[in-house]
Parts: sequence; structure tokens; C-alpha cells
Amino acid sequence: MKRHLKLIAALLMLGVAAFLLTRDSSPYPPIPDRFDYVCVSTGEMFNLSIAEAARIPSRHPRTGVATLIPCVRRKDGSVAIEEGFRDLLEGELSKYNHVVDMETLIVKGGGS
Repeated sequence: MKRHLKLIAALLMLGVAAFLLTRDSSPYPPIPDRFDYVCVSTGEMFNLSIAEAARIPSRHPRTGVATLIPCVRRKDGSVAIEEGFRDLLEGELSKYNHVVDMETLIVKGGGS
């Protein structure tokens, strides 16, 4: 059920993004076509397009294992996972997670 809700949320976000991108005079900054992802097993960073990462978690390009989730680079240079992905980290990705601190959601060694 959670996957269906995440898929619906992702499609809704894509729809909003498409709407904002097609408007001529949007007061909002343009939405990027690529996003940062981190492998929760290795800490490797990837910059993927929406098409490349159509599913969350996304597949690692070399291993083929679905261990990539979106991340954000913070002002202090650290890399973190958004709170909305905590359930995914605690559930489906828990057996793969070797680099995300579950208390802070900061990627260990991220940003280096």
C-alpha cells in the first residue's frame, strides 16, 4: 500500500512540475531535470534524471540492486536523506543500509 501512495505522490509531483514548467511567467525557480541520489549501502552519489530513477528506491547502475534514494546536500556540506524516506530506510532498505545514520538521517562520509 505504501508503494502505491509513493507512486501516486511521485506522479503528482511530476504533474505539478510539468505544469510549472509550461507556464510562461512562473514566480518559482525552474525545477531541475536531475536529482541527487545516494546508495544507502555504499554511500556513492549519483545525479539521475527522473527517467533514470523512475522508482524509489532506484537501482544502482553497477549492482542492479535497488539501493538508491533521493538525498539533499546541506549548507554544511553533509548529505542527508529527507524525513519522508525514513519508513523506506527502516523497512525495505534496512538490510542494505550501512551509511545512513538512522537518528539524524545524515549519510556517513557524505559530501566528501
